[in-house]
Amino acid sequence: MPLMQKSKEANLFLHKKTGFFIGGFTLVELLVVVALIGILASIGIPAYNGYVGTVKQKDAQNVLQTIYMKQKSYYNQNFCYYKGGTASEINVGLFGSVDGLVDGPIAVATNPYTYKITGTESTTCSGSKVATYTATATSKTDLTTIYSITDSFKKTGF
Repeated sequence: MPLMQKSKEANLFLHKKTGFFIGGFTLVELLVVVALIGILASIGIPAYNGYVGTVKQKDAQNVLQTIYMKQKSYYNQNFCYYKGGTASEINVGLFGSVDGLVDGPIAVATNPYTYKITGTESTTCSGSKVATYTATATSKTDLTTIYSITDSFKKTGF
């Protein structure tokens, strides 16, 4: 006498000793589920990566606009603009951060962009102070992706 007896209503088996029905999935059902998960993943992952890329681009553009606003304030106090070569230098020199690597509006370690402020010197503005400036954000992974903003609010790549 077998320990399990098949039910006529469903794909279930009745265990004789415990009295519980034992059910399961067929191999075809499992393969269909795995195929559906694969299809959804093939659609979802590229879409997610596109969203992440767009967020990183908007973040770089927002940082440049923040630099623009801070440069206006810096100019009102110094009658020149600030020039800095790295993100940490910009955090310290322009935004007044104590440690340019840790605090400041520009994330240094995890940022996918490199930031730089270049400019033209004049007789009254030299060294880290310039008469005109261009702030740029260059992607670390794609060197052709460059955003820039100038002292006259001319934006490139936005």
